[in-house]
Amino acid sequence: MYDIFDDELKEMYTSAGKDSSLESAISPNDPLETLTQEKFIVLDENATLRETIDKIQQFHVGCVLLKKNGELSGIFTERDIVQKVVGNRHDLEKEKVLTFMTKNPDALHLKDPIAFALNKMIAGGYRHIPIINFDNKPIGVIAMQDIINHLGDHFFEDIVNLPPTPLRNQDQREGG
Repeated sequence: MYDIFDDELKEMYTSAGKDSSLESAISPNDPLETLTQEKFIVLDENATLRETIDKIQQFHVGCVLLKKNGELSGIFTERDIVQKVVGNRHDLEKEKVLTFMTKNPDALHLKDPIAFALNKMIAGGYRHIPIINFDNKPIGVIAMQDIINHLGDHFFEDIVNLPPTPLRNQDQREGG
């Protein structure tokens, strides 16, 4: 079967001077521990909204993991801030993050394959998945951005050496 983009892909890889393959960069069967994880923060679920939002801003992270009795109980993300907090006149000093967090989020273990994380992210519509140990204690977070960064690091030369224009001219406008 002929793909209309075969010639562009061939040109892209030959112009980079080597024949790269995605399989050598990352495999869906590789465990999550092979990816570099972003920083993560764990707070008690009774923390105030002010404390939680301040930590997100201070450490430039996309989410905070929440625990109860040492075990993962929830996750609070930037999306939760935008959808549940902003514009609703909540008292950030008194309101607890427990009220706004996503309770009992999907979680994975470090030995789980990357494919599991991607499947959960796409099916669930979220960008962060907590990583837990076998005692349900949070030990990390994997983000869609971690996977993208890994691919970008591996294919850096291919990305920066893309031709400025495609080989084929487009004869129709895209979109509506």
